[in-house]
Amino acid sequence: MTVTTTTLSERLAELDGLTPLTETTRSPDPAAVYERLRARWGNVAPVVLENDVRAWLVLGHRELATVLRNEALYSRDSRSWSLVADGTVDPGSGVGAILAPRDSVYYVDGARHRHLRRLVDDAFEGFDEHRLAVTVRQWCETTLDRVAARGEADLVGEYAWAVPLLAMSTMFGLDPQESRAMLEHTRKIFRARGAEGAEALIAQKTLIVDLVARRRERPADDMTSAILRHPSRPTDEDVQSAVSTMLVLGSEFEVAWITQSLRMRLTDPRFDGRSGGLLSASDTLEAVLGSIPPASNTAPRFALADTVLGGRKIEAGDALVPGILGASAESRAAQDDIWLEPGNLSYLTWGAGPHACPLRRPARVIAQVAVEVALRRLGGVTLTVPSESLSATGTLWSSMPWQLPVRFEVPVQGT
Repeated sequence: MTVTTTTLSERLAELDGLTPLTETTRSPDPAAVYERLRARWGNVAPVVLENDVRAWLVLGHRELATVLRNEALYSRDSRSWSLVADGTVDPGSGVGAILAPRDSVYYVDGARHRHLRRLVDDAFEGFDEHRLAVTVRQWCETTLDRVAARGEADLVGEYAWAVPLLAMSTMFGLDPQESRAMLEHTRKIFRARGAEGAEALIAQKTLIVDLVARRRERPADDMTSAILRHPSRPTDEDVQSAVSTMLVLGSEFEVAWITQSLRMRLTDPRFDGRSGGLLSASDTLEAVLGSIPPASNTAPRFALADTVLGGRKIEAGDALVPGILGASAESRAAQDDIWLEPGNLSYLTWGAGPHACPLRRPARVIAQVAVEVALRRLGGVTLTVPSESLSATGTLWSSMPWQLPVRFEVPVQGT
């Protein structure tokens, strides 16, 4: 069925009629988008990030695993991106802001990455899941108390966006006002709205720099102070990188996970207890990971040498976007893959290789508690719009409705 229209020798810059990457996150039927891309191009399809900024979208499970695991050939460091080197990517654009080269555990490779990753991993070695769960539950109850008094709410803007950042802020030492500011900056960055994203990135970094400086001077019982006490004697820049990774980079995907889980509970009879659905919050979270993962796509890798992937000629300096949802749709049959980590099923939601997500445990705790509390507190809630109107307003990376407007039919009581 696959009918490719290009030859192995054609370069990314030479291809025409390319699909914007946002079609994979904003379409009401992303499966149809992936089917169309795969039918025309195969498992590695050319797409447009913005303007004429091009990349390969990796849609095949095996191809995706290859890119994620092979750091020697596919780098996370955007200094290796030819479109950064030649000025095609505007540093003031949305893509320029989110993918600009920087010294961060998320953006570097090799020895530097291993050092920074050790700070992150060791910080969570003694991670207290119970303490985080208590913190998340407190923020959930407080947030729902506020909206319940009005009798209506937007469960995305007023709940799913708020809870993860408030919870993580408590862990790292940011106060609520700083957390709200961090939330707004993060939204602007991931929505990729031109120069606004670059300005938000600067403001976001300033908050983290100030936090690390405060904790260097006055340690406290929080994660930032724990990283500062690491036996490797990290510099302020090391700590800023670690905090940025844990506090900021996963927040959009955590919000998407919670939002899609709540949407599923409100619109799908299989999950709606009011219609006899018996599946738990945990079941719902797993269903979302398998069907509409929080990260539809993740940040690109950059080819360090000419190679061939999925029958496509990849040139040194090309960007390759891991298409998490596309690879999940392409093949659930890769059960003979010995590298497939337990709990990942056949989708690579958490990534693989050196840059696999370090925040699985806290991410799952936050999402689990947020959905459980919402289900308990919102037993009498109904959508105020038709379910079919809940269309995704995706970024380059995630897909979710930006609103879940609801009305409370009965008084909402905490416990």
